[in-house]
Amino acid sequence: MKELRFAILGFGNIAKTHMTALKALPIIKKLPVIPVLDTLVTRQPELHRAQAELIGFRRVTSSIEEAAADENVHAFDVCTPNANHYGDVAAGLKGGKAIYLEKPVTDNYERSSELLGLVEREPALLEQLAFTFRYHPAVMRIHRWLREGIIGDVLQCKISYRRSGYLSAERPVSWRLQSGMSGGGAISDLGVHALDLLRHWFGELLDVSGRTNTYVKQRPDAATGSIVDIDVDDWAMMHYITGSGVSGTVEVSRIALGSDAFDIQIVGKQGSITCDLERQAIPTVTWLKGGTSALPAVDSLSLLPDEKTTMGFGVDTHLGSLYHYLWRFAGEDRYPGLAPSIRDGLQAEYWIDRVLAENKGWT
Repeated sequence: MKELRFAILGFGNIAKTHMTALKALPIIKKLPVIPVLDTLVTRQPELHRAQAELIGFRRVTSSIEEAAADENVHAFDVCTPNANHYGDVAAGLKGGKAIYLEKPVTDNYERSSELLGLVEREPALLEQLAFTFRYHPAVMRIHRWLREGIIGDVLQCKISYRRSGYLSAERPVSWRLQSGMSGGGAISDLGVHALDLLRHWFGELLDVSGRTNTYVKQRPDAATGSIVDIDVDDWAMMHYITGSGVSGTVEVSRIALGSDAFDIQIVGKQGSITCDLERQAIPTVTWLKGGTSALPAVDSLSLLPDEKTTMGFGVDTHLGSLYHYLWRFAGEDRYPGLAPSIRDGLQAEYWIDRVLAENKGWT
């Protein structure tokens, strides 16, 4: 069977999630190609070499150029800080590599737009963005059910994506808390997922406006202990309307202690669909006139682990996304329109950039 040999760029938590999914795929799924963890690119190769070799990597290096020039490597899986994405993807494209890219595309809309230009000059090279919530079983069900019109014309949708890990002012500064590396805080980290779901379900966004706030304004530097001013948001609230007439709000937070959730509330003329993507695989449907109805089956669920092989939503969604990527690399896409592209990421980042621009100087 043909191999798809990956260079994984980065060795943080999200890179390890990708590795876990790729390692699990041959165990639980019938594959069109064999995924191979070929090369690990990391800033500290000697520190991680022993662990990387245990994982199965053939080579560990700090040189992106070396990985890009290697004909044995077929794809770059980019899991580096947002500000590094442009250079990492550009190097991969120059080396003729397929691209699998963590979101967001880059740290700002202008650079993301430039990177899309580079990607579109290489149409033969497969690319996919890790908007992995498209591969959440509840999101897949909602997508199909909305297409079938089970709650009638949709009127509004409210999304609230709440995490809590950044509430403590004792949490030291990291790249995610520096605008020069991340591009933004909760709005860039979480907001892009929410805006992509709106586009995926309801079509193009017509307008988005909003507010951001930084509640924890200073944090210690991890190396020196000195206090550093924080220039990214902890929380944002956005109001939107789509071209299809759906309107609502998107709240994102990284300080919501005790209320972590990814709540979805969709209201249509004939009923509603509600779900917490942190906890539910099957959304709740409520009909205006009561009763129940048979819900349409969702073929794309076959991309995900079954109930005996699930590793939790956090890994399963990445596994489904990467499994779809393998099929697309092999030349077969059973679910056209499902795989998110770098252009999809750019569309979400356009509105994020506008909201951030609206809020400069506002605290």
